[in-house]
Amino acid sequence: MTEPEQPLFRKELKDVRTVVVKTGSRILTAAGHETRVEQLASDMSALRKSGIRVVLVSSGAIAHGMRALGLDKRPAEIPMQQACAAIGQNRLMAIYREYFAEHGTLTGQVLLTWDDLRGKKRYLNLRNTLFKLLDCGAIPIVNENDSVSVDEICFGNNDTLAAQMAMLVNADVLVNLTDVGGLYDKNPHTEKDAKHIPVVNAVVAGFHKMVSEKKSEISVGGMSTKLKAAEMVTRAGIPALIGDGFNRRLLTVLNDESSATLFLPSDKKIPSRRRWIAFTGQSAGSVAVDAGASKAITERGKSLLAAGITRVNGKFNAGDMVDIVDSRGGVIAKGLVNFSADEVEAIRGSKTADVEKKLGAVRFNEVILRDNMVVG
Repeated sequence: MTEPEQPLFRKELKDVRTVVVKTGSRILTAAGHETRVEQLASDMSALRKSGIRVVLVSSGAIAHGMRALGLDKRPAEIPMQQACAAIGQNRLMAIYREYFAEHGTLTGQVLLTWDDLRGKKRYLNLRNTLFKLLDCGAIPIVNENDSVSVDEICFGNNDTLAAQMAMLVNADVLVNLTDVGGLYDKNPHTEKDAKHIPVVNAVVAGFHKMVSEKKSEISVGGMSTKLKAAEMVTRAGIPALIGDGFNRRLLTVLNDESSATLFLPSDKKIPSRRRWIAFTGQSAGSVAVDAGASKAITERGKSLLAAGITRVNGKFNAGDMVDIVDSRGGVIAKGLVNFSADEVEAIRGSKTADVEKKLGAVRFNEVILRDNMVVG
């Protein structure tokens, strides 16, 4: 097959250096999937050879395992889903290895669970691994570790995982390949007059109500999960594309507005160091604050001081992520705490000058620094 010409991006996508691509199970298993995988490998290799770093988030392990076992429907039993994943992941990687090798492109398998993302230390280790793979010229192929990860099989989806990967590697665009050309004002599968929406400036509640689900017997994600993933990354300052990877090539989705919907990023970008706090980390507890502290945090951009804390919930250590809640129990912010739960309990309601008196020598006067906090 002839290699595509130099990759081009839509005019709204400028200075793209890192791309995260997610592809769904139907693209990888339905009739003609060999050609689609071959074209995907060709296009991703072309991007890589042009100097653009690429991460692939791939579904399909359970689907390929189902095919190997002669199953027509996704099994309901968790152990059987895990067995399908174990069999199918090996087959899926063999397919990728074959087609990427034709272009001299190295690939690396990365299997993850939520625990790998929600723990700060493991998150940073994963980040370092992915960057090293990219530095080596390889394309990381990421999937949830469905063979051992029960929660992810029951409730997870690779659209969310792709959004997490895009934020983790500071991607310049997230590309979510599906079997339609993005977002429409009506269901294009049932309404012939459905109009394609080429650009979305902001994801609003109406969009979630507008989309309809078209899950298959082999997949768990639908358009709503793709929309939520786009909403997540655009809040973090990363544009997202949802496009037709079933009938079109990746490079077409990247440069032809009729093949995809582009979701533009928010003007208020969340710095990369705060993205883990906002979207990934798991809270180990919470601290309740009074009205004055709540206003200082949400309206004046202040750090959290001990004086404004009224209650401590949970058992957390210094460095853990905690929720900051108001008097009604609503989460107003979250951040990395500088003291343990016992220490915060000892100093809550205290003036800053009294913190050192109660705890001895301390590195911080603030319970949560503004730079380690995300509001909203």
